[in-house]
Amino acid sequence: MIHKPRAPLVLLINPWITDFAAHDLWAKPLGLLYLASLLREGGCGTTFIDCLDRHDPFTNSHPGVLPGRDRKFGTGKYPRMRIPKPEPYAGFPRYFHRHGIHPESFRRKLSEIERPDMVWVTSVMTYWYPGVLDAIRMVREVFPGVPVWLGGIYARLCPSHAARWSGADRVVTEDLARIPDMICALTGFCPSNGDVWGDFNAWPLPALDLLKPAPDYAPLLTGVGCPYRCPYCASARLQPKRAKLDAHRIMEQIAWGRDVLGVRDFAFYDDALLLDAEKTLRPVLETIAGQGPKIRFHVPNALHVRALSRQWCDLLYAAGFRTVRLGLETALDGRSLEWGGKVDAEMYLEAVCNLFKAGFSQEDVGTYLLCGLPGQTVEEVAQSIRFVRQSGAQPRVAEFSPIPGTLMWDKAVAVSTFDIGAEPLYHNNTFFACRRPDFSYGDMVALKKLQRAGESVNG
Repeated sequence: MIHKPRAPLVLLINPWITDFAAHDLWAKPLGLLYLASLLREGGCGTTFIDCLDRHDPFTNSHPGVLPGRDRKFGTGKYPRMRIPKPEPYAGFPRYFHRHGIHPESFRRKLSEIERPDMVWVTSVMTYWYPGVLDAIRMVREVFPGVPVWLGGIYARLCPSHAARWSGADRVVTEDLARIPDMICALTGFCPSNGDVWGDFNAWPLPALDLLKPAPDYAPLLTGVGCPYRCPYCASARLQPKRAKLDAHRIMEQIAWGRDVLGVRDFAFYDDALLLDAEKTLRPVLETIAGQGPKIRFHVPNALHVRALSRQWCDLLYAAGFRTVRLGLETALDGRSLEWGGKVDAEMYLEAVCNLFKAGFSQEDVGTYLLCGLPGQTVEEVAQSIRFVRQSGAQPRVAEFSPIPGTLMWDKAVAVSTFDIGAEPLYHNNTFFACRRPDFSYGDMVALKKLQRAGESVNG
């Protein structure tokens, strides 16, 4: 008799955020939840721990924790504990926090589950890596000898740093299509759906059912990849291939969240939601608009302004879109061309006008403006803030974060007086490591104040 390897049990972990501030603005570990669904479909067992659970009872009743708070549309504030600042932030005038569940709650959750055959930890921002390291250390203490793999954005953008410091047995940077063979080599069990992993259109629905309690909102992904190669963005490096779901698969995601999980708020995670969407997203939104939307859509990632025709804006409003973010980056057309030429000021004004005519309010429409990039001046940002406010939309300053592997990385390394190449903590946009004499940290603070209150910038 041929002995078949036992299906492995895989523990998936969404680690803490360690930062000066963090808010749950429709942020779920969607990549990890897709991984869970692929593992389950392939025959593996899965279990999941979310260190960013806003509603963990032990955490929110602990005297050392500032409890999480719910806000509108399913968003909210994570529970948080003040912790010592890492040495690179010494002297920086902000308190530092661990956002998410109490470490003792995490330890209890680990001790309550069956010993896994392998552990997969995800990661997001490069400068959140201390939370990743803490999670892996505690896994080692509770499950000594169990292989730990680290994936996600930090792992892919800073693989050498992660390999040296994370404590993981393997830092996963390979294409997803190779993962089944890697699991087979480690455990002896080969997932039965190996041909599916590399085909976005064939993926099962993300395992949102693993989120306990039921999620306040659901993430949606209708496509991966972006046709643009903006010098400050890592999207093309993280997802070099473009693919979009057909209308049926998109509707399947929405119906699952709405009818099975009872979710009312949905957030799109796409980098290029409306591009090439005439035969994919449009039929879905037309169906929902025709039914009379009982759900709400939010777009925390910026929409491409060039796609916002009057027809598209009317459809977005009719289908229940309520939070719209636009990517302008700068109101200076010359600078915009230098950064990729996705949009110009005239195109932006037309898009905002179309949104308002469709029924969106000023509160609904926010515009992201980049702030503090190498070569950018304080007055450029101030001018862009005033331009957006005059358009009727809300300016939202996005402080520059240097990202390894982007076209602007070398310029950032040259400008910064901090060792951003060796220390990912310096990638933190709040810390603003690319400050310089003509664009200081104080200038950044003043521009944020201008965004909020319309005050003038001195210097």
